[in-house]
Amino acid sequence: MSRPTRPASPPQPKRPASYEARILLFGGALFMASCETEAPTSEAGAAPAATTEQPAAPPTTPAEAEPKGPRVAPAVDSRVAASHVLVSWQGAVGARPNITRSKAEAQNRAQEALSLLKDGKSFKEVAKGWSDDSTGPRGGSLGGFGHGTMVEPFEKALRQLQIGELSGLVETPFGYHIIRRDAVQEVHVAHLLVTWSGAERAPPSVSRSQQEASARAQESLSQLVAGASWEETVRRYSDGPLSNDAGDLGWFGRGQLATALDDVAFNLDIGATSEVVETARGYHILRRLE
Repeated sequence: MSRPTRPASPPQPKRPASYEARILLFGGALFMASCETEAPTSEAGAAPAATTEQPAAPPTTPAEAEPKGPRVAPAVDSRVAASHVLVSWQGAVGARPNITRSKAEAQNRAQEALSLLKDGKSFKEVAKGWSDDSTGPRGGSLGGFGHGTMVEPFEKALRQLQIGELSGLVETPFGYHIIRRDAVQEVHVAHLLVTWSGAERAPPSVSRSQQEASARAQESLSQLVAGASWEETVRRYSDGPLSNDAGDLGWFGRGQLATALDDVAFNLDIGATSEVVETARGYHILRRLE
């Protein structure tokens, strides 16, 4: 399932040029929507702003790539953040083949989900249990995005909300949405990745075992704790595609990183380095840059 967006070009923050490499790292279980390589201009490429006539489905996951030029901090006043519950019907844009409900049935289901939220059930739990979007397993979070990113009905409804406020049912070509406006929270992070043969999307050149990968990750962390340069340590130890650029992943919003990494990244002080964190991709060490 895809988030209700059409690629657009928010002016800030400056992000990596392609989703492809970060998809290798963070795609899959957490980010299950389809992903595409974007034009080398911004987070969402350089396509026209949202329209309802030709809705398109960009990735719901960021992607690691070779950064071009200096990082630019997000302009928070030009960006919003949201979570949503999406209930689709058979034939809606991006609907999975196993969705067979009619549009009327989808509307009734969405209304039931909205009633649960109004009765005090947590948004995260409702999204996990009721949403047809790939964001459901992570509580419906879409992270932060700029003006013109979402299809028009979604964006219009969102911008009428205060932070923490819920919308009613919002219809788009993707289905019926319940939208919650969230505070914009973004971090700029780098990482060192050590993977093993058989890990998800590990490069074919990697032949080490998981035990060897764990030992290598701990060794790299020991080097950092002892005062080694982050840049040199990443170049020496990391299997990530950005090892030659100090592992710089760019900016992320809440909920856009894999679950195991999200809280770690946001709980780090600027300039601080994490412990080793394991995901299906490998062993990570994160550093918060901004």
